[in-house]
Amino acid sequence: MRAFGLAVLLAALPAPASSPPRPAARSAEVMSWVPPYQLDQSRQALLHRAGAITADQWLTRMGLQFWLPTEDGGVRYVTHEEPVSDSVVAWFTAWARERGVKALLTIYNHDGKKWNWDLARAAFKDNQDAFVRNLVAEMDRHGFDGIDLDLEGNGSWEQDRAVFAEFVRKLSAALKPRGKLLTVDSFHSPCFNAPNMAWWEDWKGQVDAIHSMGYGDLYEGSTQTFSPENGPVCAGGESIFRFSWQVNWGKAHGYDPAQLLLGFPGGRYEWGQGGKGRTLADHLAEVAEHGAGICIWDIPSTLGSPRDGRWGSEEAWAALKKFRNGA
Repeated sequence: MRAFGLAVLLAALPAPASSPPRPAARSAEVMSWVPPYQLDQSRQALLHRAGAITADQWLTRMGLQFWLPTEDGGVRYVTHEEPVSDSVVAWFTAWARERGVKALLTIYNHDGKKWNWDLARAAFKDNQDAFVRNLVAEMDRHGFDGIDLDLEGNGSWEQDRAVFAEFVRKLSAALKPRGKLLTVDSFHSPCFNAPNMAWWEDWKGQVDAIHSMGYGDLYEGSTQTFSPENGPVCAGGESIFRFSWQVNWGKAHGYDPAQLLLGFPGGRYEWGQGGKGRTLADHLAEVAEHGAGICIWDIPSTLGSPRDGRWGSEEAWAALKKFRNGA
């Protein structure tokens, strides 16, 4: 009777509260670029196997940096590097399509001598509608998954901020209904050059990702400050190149951390100091803690040669795969 009574009593008690479920692992974006040079090395990097790991197991997006704007708002292939043609584009887009990697048209403005902001501005400001139209047409012609803007100005270009934002809005409006991506490459301080972090808030709701071009400058242990030319120290002397600082800035200006892709230096397996350590795996773990993605300059150097060969090792690619999968 006592045993039966105990069973009845236990059945009547509320079930113990279960532990809250752990959040599901969140996969991360990993972006890199094929520049208009070292094309054979880029192909080798994409076809490389590190043990059983292939590049498509860690790479999610790839920009083909093959196009320049024209002053009248057109787009054209780069001619000052290796020859680029439709067949070259087709090889890389086919590789991506067959493996589920998003391929983006990257438009940039280095004319072989300098980052030519006047050229970029002639397109996105003076011939804005034509530039949007021609970018979309070229994207469609090659079957890209979106457009990546790598229009860079060295110096103080705050006067162009509003018209650049207008250009981004128009391009976004053309791409979103078609399910296409729009990403922007940004300088990694909010105080100088164009576009920079202070401009990010202009694009919220318009872009799918921002690439913070810090590369070897960014790491969680950074204590570096930044002072632009003839200007005061940026952000009151804060350590703006920490991964956490970059992510917190993005969140404060309307972005999910997953939309922020922090720059990693392809070919350098170790950089910085402090934090979890200096290796690629250490830095990946730090970025993962903040829920951001990464962008790597550039695809050829992910193979390692002629720089640090550890980038192309199984250890490196396993760490990249783990990061992508949110493990």
